[in-house]
Amino acid sequence: MLNSAITTNNLLEKRPVAQSLVARRLKNDSKRSELSRANRLAWLVVDGQTQGFHCQLREFSTDGAQLTVSGLMGIPDQFLLFIEPDSVRFTCKVMLRKGNSVKVSFIEREENVRYRDFVSCR
Repeated sequence: MLNSAITTNNLLEKRPVAQSLVARRLKNDSKRSELSRANRLAWLVVDGQTQGFHCQLREFSTDGAQLTVSGLMGIPDQFLLFIEPDSVRFTCKVMLRKGNSVKVSFIEREENVRYRDFVSCR
C-alpha cells in the first residue's frame, strides 16, 4: 500500500510538468504555423547587378525567410529577393549566416513584380 501511495503522489506531482510540456508543444506548433516550409526557387539580386542568382526558399513567414544559396560567395548584408511564382519582391536584410544557408528579415515588400520584368528593364 505504501508503494501505491507513493506512485499515486508521484503521478500527481508530475502532472503539471506534463501539462506544461503539452502547452509548450502547442505554443511551438503555433509558431510553426506562422513559419511555413516552402521549397521554392527564388532569385537573389545584389544592388547594382543586372544578373540574379538562384536560391532555394526553405522557410517562409511574413517577417523573413531562410534561404539556401549554392555557389555564391559573399552575400551582402542587404539585397533584393524575387519569388517568381508569387510575383513578389522583398528587400532583405541578413540576420544569420550558416554555411550555405542564410536567414533574412524582410524590410520591404512589393507585389506584382517579376524577376524577368526587372531584368529586362535594366
